[in-house]
Amino acid sequence: MQNKTPFEQQKIKLRVPLKKGEVEYGEITIRPPLLRDIIKTDGHDPNSVGYARALLASLSGLPEVLLDQMVPEDWADIRLVLTEINMRFMGLVNLFDEKEEENENPTTAEEAGKNTPPQTFGPTSAA
Repeated sequence: MQNKTPFEQQKIKLRVPLKKGEVEYGEITIRPPLLRDIIKTDGHDPNSVGYARALLASLSGLPEVLLDQMVPEDWADIRLVLTEINMRFMGLVNLFDEKEEENENPTTAEEAGKNTPPQTFGPTSAA
């Protein structure tokens, strides 16, 4: 997954624009997800196209009927983004924790050994 902040909009350029009357959509803007977006998917199987379409409609503000015009190649690109978003809702990805992990400074083996007494080899005195 790309390094993103949880509050960034994502723009996806479409290969084939969607048309509604005189208006043409050459890209879809997906705003940062909120709980209300996943609620819009209620009643759909999480692995179904209907689930993803409802989620995309909520995140983009575009009507589902307009999204139905999308060609498979554009849908595949968008489905990858929706999968990442769904992983956040399911707890498999946490963008806040990923940021914290990047800032941590892991202890190297050399530094860890500074507080460890040296290991002794050879015979020990028997009492």
